[in-house]
Amino acid sequence: MRDFSQLLIFIILSSFLFISCQQNKKIEDNKSAEDKSLSVLDQIDELNKEIRADSLNAELFHMRAQLYYENEEYNAALIDIGNALGIDSAFAGFYITLSDIYVGLGKIPAALEALEESIKLDAENSNALLKLSELYIIFRDYKKALDYIDQALGINDLDPKAYFLRGVILLENNDTVRGIRNFQKAIDVDNDYFDAHLQLGMLYAGKKNKLAVDYLNNALNIDPGNKEVTYYIALYYQETNEYDKAIQFYNSILDDDPDFYFALYNIGYINLVYQKDFNTAIDYFTQTLEINPEYIDAFYNRGFTYELLNDIENSRKDYKRALELSPNYEKAVEGLNRIDDFLIDNN
Repeated sequence: MRDFSQLLIFIILSSFLFISCQQNKKIEDNKSAEDKSLSVLDQIDELNKEIRADSLNAELFHMRAQLYYENEEYNAALIDIGNALGIDSAFAGFYITLSDIYVGLGKIPAALEALEESIKLDAENSNALLKLSELYIIFRDYKKALDYIDQALGINDLDPKAYFLRGVILLENNDTVRGIRNFQKAIDVDNDYFDAHLQLGMLYAGKKNKLAVDYLNNALNIDPGNKEVTYYIALYYQETNEYDKAIQFYNSILDDDPDFYFALYNIGYINLVYQKDFNTAIDYFTQTLEINPEYIDAFYNRGFTYELLNDIENSRKDYKRALELSPNYEKAVEGLNRIDDFLIDNN
């Protein structure tokens, strides 16, 4: 089971728009992602027509670059932003988009250079300053990151992102109290600032404080249907021993997305560890593995459940499969040793 201490830094990092994470970005269902892609492609088609009619319009290339970036077509985006800069190299906003594209391509030093060029052209561009801060947080150069945040706040002291990023830095440096104050300040400035509600919800959940549910529900109200947030609410209830509520929230996720295997796995875990309903636990672990056949913990826990039911053959198979996936998986080694000792004792 993933707990909040494991997820906390993930949430901090996934709050940055330019980071790719397999679990913690907003999880869209396949249909909505497909609809979004179609919409982007339609917009690109329209821009293609406009560019053919006006091939010296830098902003048209810039707009198409942003759409390619949104569609994760980074090389195409890079070509278009290059065309925009070739027409007008003095517009700061083009360098910000160039930076985003470089980050998408994993070229962080080039992204930094692009943002620094943007600042040269427009020293009052708080967006570029905060993007620089984000990058330096990733590098753990907190002094530079804070300097850029201070500059941004000097331009606009009501920018919620600046307070959020400062909160991240404080949290990374184990100053939780001041970190919380800054996340709350971000909310005071903009009550709909999703990342701050989510971060506070995660922090309080880690402390098993009931305020967690308030902040997570606030995040869910801002972004209804967000599976991540619903998952964290369920996980909070699981870790505070409110198992029926946890299962209720996990099931609400599965109603919309039957393949959300983290919810399946955690229901299995609750049935195994807390409710001692071993057959139900096996069923949920099996469903998990049907979706993700490389989920090592699901193999181990299904193997352990089989062991508790004295189904030695299936238990051994699952422990061995866990070790095939992770040769140093200590719990599976211990499980096989227990089985061997059991067989020796009963012969």
